Amino acid sequence: MPHKWSRVSLFFLFTVAFIGTILRSTAFVSFPLEYVNLVHAHSHVAFQGWVYTILMLLLTRTYLKEHQIKSGRYRLQFGLTVLVVAVILISFSWQGYGLYSIVFSTLFQLLNYWFIFRFLKDLKESYSSGEADISVRFVKTGMWLGLLSTLLPVGVGLLSAKGQNGSEAYRSLVYTFLHLQYNGWFLFVVLGLFYRYLCSNQIAFGNKDGLRFYTLLSLAVIPSISLSLLGMGFANYLMPAAYVSALLLAAALWFFIRSLPAKFHALFAHRSYWFKVYLFAFVASFILKMILQSLSVLPPFRAYAAYNKFIIIAYLHLSLIGSISFLLLAMLVAMKWIPVTGSFKLGSALFLTGFLLTEILLSLAGLGLFHSNLFLATGSGVMALGVLAMMVTGDTVPESK
Repeated sequence: MPHKWSRVSLFFLFTVAFIGTILRSTAFVSFPLEYVNLVHAHSHVAFQGWVYTILMLLLTRTYLKEHQIKSGRYRLQFGLTVLVVAVILISFSWQGYGLYSIVFSTLFQLLNYWFIFRFLKDLKESYSSGEADISVRFVKTGMWLGLLSTLLPVGVGLLSAKGQNGSEAYRSLVYTFLHLQYNGWFLFVVLGLFYRYLCSNQIAFGNKDGLRFYTLLSLAVIPSISLSLLGMGFANYLMPAAYVSALLLAAALWFFIRSLPAKFHALFAHRSYWFKVYLFAFVASFILKMILQSLSVLPPFRAYAAYNKFIIIAYLHLSLIGSISFLLLAMLVAMKWIPVTGSFKLGSALFLTGFLLTEILLSLAGLGLFHSNLFLATGSGVMALGVLAMMVTGDTVPESK
C-alpha cells in the first residue's frame, strides 16, 4: 500500500479536530450547520476516516506480502473507503441521520466486511494458528470484536425508527457499540501493532506476561460492557459483571506493565525523538485509561463515569487520542511514512499541547472547578493546527518495515 496515502488519513484527523473546534465554538459563534449533525460527523469521521483508514494501511503493510496486497485488491478497498467516508462526512454534517448518511454508512460496513474477511484470510496464509505470535492474536481478536460491533447499529436503527431515540435501550446499544469499537476493535489492533513493533525490532519483552495480558483483556471485553452502562436504571443488575470486569482489567494492566521490556530504554534507543514522545504518550495514556476504567465501578468514581459529560468526554479522548492515535502516529514515524521535519515537530508539539490542554480543562470542568468554552475551543484549534502542520511536512522518505 503506498505510504503516501497516510496523508489522506491525516486529513481525516485534521477534519475531526477542526469539527471539534467548531463544536466548542458554538457557545459564542453561530454556524449554519446543526450542532447535533456536526457531532455525528465528528464521531463517524474519527472512527471511519482517521482510525479505520490508517489501520488499513498499517495492517496490510505490516502483516501482508506484496502479492497478497495486490491479489486482495486492498488499494481498491482503500480508495472506495475514502470516497464513502468523504460522503459520510458531508451527509452527516448536512442532514444528520438521513437517507444519504444511512445509505453510505451501510456501504462503509460492506467495505468493512470485505476488508476484515479478506485480511483474516490472507493473515491465515501467513501465520498458522501454531506459530501466530502475540501481535497476531491481538489483531485477530480485535477484528472479530469489530465485526461483533457492527450488529449494534442495526438495533439502534430499529429503535430510532420506532421513535425510541434517547431511551435506555437505545443508549445501551450506542454505548455497547462504542465500547466494542474503542476497547475492542481499535484497541486490540493497536496493541497488536505495538507488540509487532517490539518483535520486528528484536526488543525483548515478557512474552508470557504479554500472553496473560492478552487473555485477561480478552476475557474482560464483554463483561466490561457493564462499566459503560452504570448510568442506566438497571445498573444494579450489572454490578456483579462490573466488579468482575474491573478485577480482570486491573490484572490485565499488571501483566501489561510486566510484559514491557525490562530495559525500557531499549524502546527508545537510536529512535527519533518524536517517536519516543508518541510511544511514551501512548503507554502512559493506556495505563491511565485502564486505571480509570477499573476504578469506575467504585461508588466515589461511578457518578463521574456515568453522568458527568465532561469526564466522559475526557475519558473518550484519552482512549481515542491517547491510547490509540498516539501509537498510530508513533508507527508512522517509525516506518518513516512521515519525515520528521521542522513542520512535523511544530505540528506534534501543537497536537500534544492541545490534547493536554483540553484534557485538563475537561477534567476541571467535570470536577466543577473551572469551565471555559473559549479555552476548550482554543485547545481543539491548537490540535487542528498541529495536524495541519504534520500534513504539510513535505515529501515522504523511503519507508521501512
